[in-house]
Amino acid sequence: MTSLSSFVNSSQYSKENFSFPFIAGMKLGSAYSTPLFGVSGATNNPGGLFGWLIYARTQISSPVKGTTADTYIYYDNPYDFVGDLNLLSGVTNCILYPGLTGSTFSFFYKNSTTTISPVTNGNDFLHALNYFAYGGALVVAGTVGGLSDYILDTGNYFDVVVDQKLDSTVAQWLIDQPYTIGIYPTVADGTGITGAGNTLANFATLFGNASFVTGTTVANRIFNVRGTKTITDLDTSTVANNTKLTYTIQTTNDVAGFFGRAKSRNETYLTVAGLDRATILNGNVTDAIEWTSSLKTYFRNNKVNFFVNYNPKFLGSDLVGATSDSDITADDRVGPSRMRADLTKVINNIGLKYVFDVNNQTTRDQVVSEVQTALDPFAPYLDTSKTQIICDSSNNQNNSSVLRIDLIVQPVLTTESFTINLSYTQ
Repeated sequence: MTSLSSFVNSSQYSKENFSFPFIAGMKLGSAYSTPLFGVSGATNNPGGLFGWLIYARTQISSPVKGTTADTYIYYDNPYDFVGDLNLLSGVTNCILYPGLTGSTFSFFYKNSTTTISPVTNGNDFLHALNYFAYGGALVVAGTVGGLSDYILDTGNYFDVVVDQKLDSTVAQWLIDQPYTIGIYPTVADGTGITGAGNTLANFATLFGNASFVTGTTVANRIFNVRGTKTITDLDTSTVANNTKLTYTIQTTNDVAGFFGRAKSRNETYLTVAGLDRATILNGNVTDAIEWTSSLKTYFRNNKVNFFVNYNPKFLGSDLVGATSDSDITADDRVGPSRMRADLTKVINNIGLKYVFDVNNQTTRDQVVSEVQTALDPFAPYLDTSKTQIICDSSNNQNNSSVLRIDLIVQPVLTTESFTINLSYTQ
């Protein structure tokens, strides 16, 4: 019976595991719509990959896996993901269509006696599968409402969201997710494919009226990737006997895995780039550049992260941003940017505790003491001799209804400091 099991066969699918929970989100399809069927298979779109997952999971009653009202599905491994899709094996021409014409709602089509190719659902499947190889969990949704529902239901934030299709609804949702990195491909140049071009996406259009000022906006959570990888002669015999698949895919999914590796190594506040953290699994990067290439400066000035042609090839840049700028500062690097976001969250939690206390030196001393303790986990990533916690008479007035906390820190990967300014009004 047709299945997708060969894709996760250990003989051709390498997989790692993380020591810390790591959660990515992907919008893979649209809202669920009950599929209708004709003699050749589905005659309408059930909601892309997400819709097919909903349909598959609701066709079995023991055990109950979900309902048609579900807005997201959580997976912590690729095997359960593939297992759910294998429930579609009995649906006519769903996993595999016999030819390209008519395959719109399928996953793959047979383009010769020995090869298959993906259509939209198949490409989405491959995106998820390439991410799963690194050991992270994945939340699959059909709309950004599903991503929000996951946060509301669990209290967990996404570490990253991969916006591989440059979806404006995902981009604008990201604006209000202060602890989540959005991973974006470069756009296609000429007849190339997305992820292989040298040009940033049009973020002004994607994000609407969002501010892209460096330091405190969504710009510091946009991670652009130039890179594609090719997987050659993948055995797909469980899809169609004696067939293989060769495909090229953007590396945004792999880069999401690099973020997971950095978190697993306790190096989120340093970088996600470099030979130890950022080599790919299951494929070969086809558009890496030489470290001495003039393109390196061009890419860095345009906030495009790239792969370096080495053995093995690795991600050679770790910048965030949505606009070009030749002046690279600490705020432009993903590690310090992540640290700023998390420090802001930690200090904010402290400030809120004291907002209704009397604003005097005793209260301010307590605030400074708590902030100092809260900084301990960040110490390995800071030049602690440069740290300043300012909550005294220089930025506060006795008995004022406004409590102000200013923090100045210098990350160890730069000679520059950045300042976090927070104020709380009764």
